[in-house]
Amino acid sequence: MTPPFCFAVVGDTHFADIPAQREFAWKAPGTRPLDAGKYVENVDYALTPMMESLRSAEPAFVLLTGDLAEGQGANVRPEELAAAVRFFSSHDLPLLFARGNHDPSPAYETHVLPRIERVLGMEVDRSYYSFEIGGCRFVVLDSTTWGDGDVQRGWFEGILSDSVASDLRLFVFAHHPVWPVSRAFFSNLQFSSDLARLLSIYAVDAYFCGHTHNQSMMLKTTSGYPVLQCMGAPIGLPEELPTPLNRVQARLVGEDEVLWSWSGYLENTAPGWFIVQVQEDRVEVRWHHLNRGVESVVSFRQSGMPHQIWELTHPEDARLIYRDIPHLRRAYLRFCAWDAMRPGKQVRLNGEFVGDLPHGAQFAPRRMDLPEAALARLDLVNRIEIDAPGVEASTIGNLQIEAVLPGGRVVRTRPTGDIYTWSDRWDAWRVPRMRKIMLGRPIRTTLSFR
Repeated sequence: MTPPFCFAVVGDTHFADIPAQREFAWKAPGTRPLDAGKYVENVDYALTPMMESLRSAEPAFVLLTGDLAEGQGANVRPEELAAAVRFFSSHDLPLLFARGNHDPSPAYETHVLPRIERVLGMEVDRSYYSFEIGGCRFVVLDSTTWGDGDVQRGWFEGILSDSVASDLRLFVFAHHPVWPVSRAFFSNLQFSSDLARLLSIYAVDAYFCGHTHNQSMMLKTTSGYPVLQCMGAPIGLPEELPTPLNRVQARLVGEDEVLWSWSGYLENTAPGWFIVQVQEDRVEVRWHHLNRGVESVVSFRQSGMPHQIWELTHPEDARLIYRDIPHLRRAYLRFCAWDAMRPGKQVRLNGEFVGDLPHGAQFAPRRMDLPEAALARLDLVNRIEIDAPGVEASTIGNLQIEAVLPGGRVVRTRPTGDIYTWSDRWDAWRVPRMRKIMLGRPIRTTLSFR
């Protein structure tokens, strides 16, 4: 095959079906962002129409970047993984896979590797591999097993060196992001550190991943070459409005480290996937929304140097003014947390008791309703206080007030980007705007609608 051709990249699918749910009395653990029924619903809502849309694109291959089946959290049964592979294979497309943290061994080797071998026409006896099409080299990594002493790291560096010498375009795929963007700590730290170093030494055309369920594209500077990281997932909730990621969560990468970024969408609010067009003289990466089609495009001739960028512009949020405050009828406190499971984190808004902060894990977005008494205390600038949890290695961040005006207009305080912790557990991540708090002291901050 020679250019022009295209390929598709699909992030976490978390396939789930009703027979498996019934047979295994399956329900998602309490720390999971969505319950099992939502993943079952997503098959008809997003996965089936996505696969039909991909067929019409006639891609050279479709690469799924891991977490094929949902199961009971990461405890996916072999039968569930097999059901996921059967579902995607039934759409008569050339499928390739990267391994995610929900794809267990040895079931992955039994049900997935033979499918990869069939498409590539070669033996694949491990969960990382590479292949070439039309002057391009494609490298699929296993970020779930990456660690010190892993032979995969040396293998990958050899591939990178050889690709530069061979003057091939280079695309890299794995499950975990190198830079989690907005979902703090949600990656494999060793993998992220190693990839950030290697991708600063060897130029790649694009790095594709999933894991966070956010939709995002970012051209990230490094100490050497810029890297285009493309992250997505076809998971959506029909009742959720598409929510631009930058409206509700601050980017956890320094502004001086980003050459360009697409605002993208908050996880589970806008299912989508990537189509990559490879021409003789350029590459074009397009992100497709499930219902609205292409919403962001970046085109480049040379890696790290886009010459054309386009993205859909979203209307601005409504602006809250004093005379609107008495008319607010519904409001929430948005937050993200990691391992914040201990009870007793009492929340106060402008001195008014709101309730106990719900538990949160894996820095997934959550909301708590503000009662009427707290609504009556809302102002343009608001004081938030969250009691300390006792001894707990937790973090809390992305604090934001979101309210609905008459007519459905949404108003939000600005995302602060601050992350609060009572622990040293997260020091190795070196996340910007990490705020250490003494044990026993509460979180105190202000959230402004101005």
